[in-house]
Amino acid sequence: MTKVLTLIVLLAVLTSCNNSATPVEHTKENNASIPRTLSDTLYREVMKGHDVGMAKIGELMRYQQLLRQKADSIGQTKTGDARKSVLDSVLEDLTQAEALMNQWMQEFEPDHAGSTEEEKTSFYLSEKEKIDTVNARILRSIEKAKGIAE
Repeated sequence: MTKVLTLIVLLAVLTSCNNSATPVEHTKENNASIPRTLSDTLYREVMKGHDVGMAKIGELMRYQQLLRQKADSIGQTKTGDARKSVLDSVLEDLTQAEALMNQWMQEFEPDHAGSTEEEKTSFYLSEKEKIDTVNARILRSIEKAKGIAE
């Protein structure tokens, strides 16, 4: 009987210590995925931009490989000099686009955004411009590669 009474008292204590917030309130209170400020929104846009660019890296690398193979096979013939020059140029565009994404990822430091909302907003606006530029370069180089690979 004493064990049952002890168990009931223990459960009563644990229940009374429980957070009184309902699950919905708790979610609203602690959900970091809901942007609360302009800098939060900009950070999410920067991350979406990164995700868009990274989603294209596999395609970019496939075109790099394909164009290298075509350039190598043309390089073995004497009549393909002009075409090889175009392939090399597009291949260089692909390589630079990939390097830009890698550089952006290495240099992106959200911990250095600043401590005020104004500093964070300025930082993330700048990073959004950078990642948008990187993505434009990636997409443009892929389109060029598609045009000569087919």
